Amino acid sequence: MFAMAAALGTGIFIGWLLTQIYATAAISRAQQRMQRKVRYWQAQTARAREEAAGLARRMAARGPLTDPESRRQR
Repeated sequence: MFAMAAALGTGIFIGWLLTQIYATAAISRAQQRMQRKVRYWQAQTARAREEAAGLARRMAARGPLTDPESRRQR
């Protein structure tokens, strides 16, 4: 009787332990995936800011648009 209870207790413990290992691995993979996404979007933001800054420099160098008709005649 004691051996059966010990085997049952051991089985329950091992099952719990394997569940914890699996859950920890799943959480780790999810965190890695999220970190990759964050790095991707940070890089996209940096590229978009550079593009916007370049466009702002080009527009500033072009000068103000005071009269749209005068620009079309050029």
